[in-house]
Amino acid sequence: MRIQPWMTIVASFFMLAAVQTETFGQQPLPPGGYPPGTVNMPYQGSSGPVVHHPPYATNHPQAMYPQGTPPGFNPWPQISPYNSPNVAMDQHYNQNGTWFRDILYRSRTYTGSIELMSVAFRDAGNTRIGSPYATYTDFTDGGTQVPEGVPITQPFGTLPSVPNFAPPVLGFFSVDTRILGIPALDGGNLFNGQANGYLYPVRNTNETRNLGRQLGTQIRWGFENEDGTGLQLNGWWAFDDSARFKQGADSINGVPVNQTLTLFLGAQNLFINGVVPYFTGEPIAPDFGPGRTAKYDILFEFEHSTRAAGSNISFYTQPIYKSKGIRIRRLWGARYHYLDENFRFRGIDSGLTYDLDAAAAGGGGGANASTFRPTGTISIVHDQYEATLNSEVRSHMAGPEFGFRFDLGDRNAPFRMWGETIFGILANQENISISGDNIGDPLFEGRFENIGNPRMLDPTVQSEFSDKKSTTHVSPSFQQSIFAEIDAFRNLPIIRNAAMFEDTSFRVGYTFFWVGEVARPAEAIKWQGFPLFPEAQSNRTSWWMHQLNFAVDWTF
Repeated sequence: MRIQPWMTIVASFFMLAAVQTETFGQQPLPPGGYPPGTVNMPYQGSSGPVVHHPPYATNHPQAMYPQGTPPGFNPWPQISPYNSPNVAMDQHYNQNGTWFRDILYRSRTYTGSIELMSVAFRDAGNTRIGSPYATYTDFTDGGTQVPEGVPITQPFGTLPSVPNFAPPVLGFFSVDTRILGIPALDGGNLFNGQANGYLYPVRNTNETRNLGRQLGTQIRWGFENEDGTGLQLNGWWAFDDSARFKQGADSINGVPVNQTLTLFLGAQNLFINGVVPYFTGEPIAPDFGPGRTAKYDILFEFEHSTRAAGSNISFYTQPIYKSKGIRIRRLWGARYHYLDENFRFRGIDSGLTYDLDAAAAGGGGGANASTFRPTGTISIVHDQYEATLNSEVRSHMAGPEFGFRFDLGDRNAPFRMWGETIFGILANQENISISGDNIGDPLFEGRFENIGNPRMLDPTVQSEFSDKKSTTHVSPSFQQSIFAEIDAFRNLPIIRNAAMFEDTSFRVGYTFFWVGEVARPAEAIKWQGFPLFPEAQSNRTSWWMHQLNFAVDWTF
């Protein structure tokens, strides 16, 4: 059907002429309507005139408006388009002589993430494996006699009261009440004539390879209000990490090493892989401290391992500084940190005594030159034995913390950065446990005291040991982190159309965490040898870790 244009104009004119009086959107209340406090209104689907609903907070469940409608949302004429807006804060402030007005609408933004971490723990440190010992120095000028206990330099061969001592050699020892760091090794003398320190290495935990990077997981959840206040809760854990030092072998081509095999090979499978000075309370000479040094010529190995986890909660205050693209907020909260470190030592000794390659020590020739292998007469002093020592420190740390958070870039910008600087005071509950077997030096006793039957290896003597120690103290902590966020998924084809990536961003960051006054397993050992046993001791230092984070943040 075709309508002429003039008909549209005429129809509009008659319509405007017909609308000449005011009307209401709802029928007015009829005379004698419902009194105050009653509901006199037809239900939906019933007959009768439609009247206004009374302005009461609680309505009939089958009335036109739902039950519990707030009083400010009553029908006309109560409803007004000029009701108070959903404003959380309306603030006027002066900045550089110019007045500004901030109107913040109520809005809370929630965020959550699951992160992949790459964690590097602190290494095993720089700790001697053994008691303090008298060190060898390689120089030839003489020294002056001083009272016992005061370090002096004295020719090695002229030390008094040492029976069957080797002839004088070039070099000097620092003589005091510490332990002689040489085992009672060779066949003809009490101590080997080649006193060069490098033949009897006292090992250090820094000889382990540095701990590598391990993977971990971190979960974050929190929210931020329109005024910058908010909360963030996160928890993380990482896989165990370990580093090991090993020299020597307890098997050859799959065959376990024992004295029969060693003698068959002419002891050429032996090497002084390491020595451990022990405080025993039984001096070998008045001029040296009460202790002895054990050799391990088949195997010397030790391992350090770390596991850690933690969580913290942070509450953010309103910005203390705010400008275009920069916000700084105070934070306060609490942290829990779990640290479990282990040190394991294992040494195997042949039970044999022998001379070392003299040509190697003196720089001369010979069939065994520069091999540092046994030479000369090889004698059995006692059975081959294995020494073990395990030290574990578990630390539970919890306490308050405070700091600052800084944000660079607008919250809605496609690229932004933020970071945190946090200080903490943590209550540290430490549990140190030590256990092991055959820690001591049976060689000296087997040669000169209980010939062929040292007490430590006697089956009727208890050589196993264990010790525990628990303390609670304060440990300070510090954390510095920085992150960069980018709305990368909005620009990727296909992925940007996925609903789960609609409000997401990619984040990468670095975190350094440090805590002081922490006991570490290798430093928590008091190296005592049979007839004494190792004990747990509190010798604290610092611990730290480096952490790389890769995350996808969801905003909702």
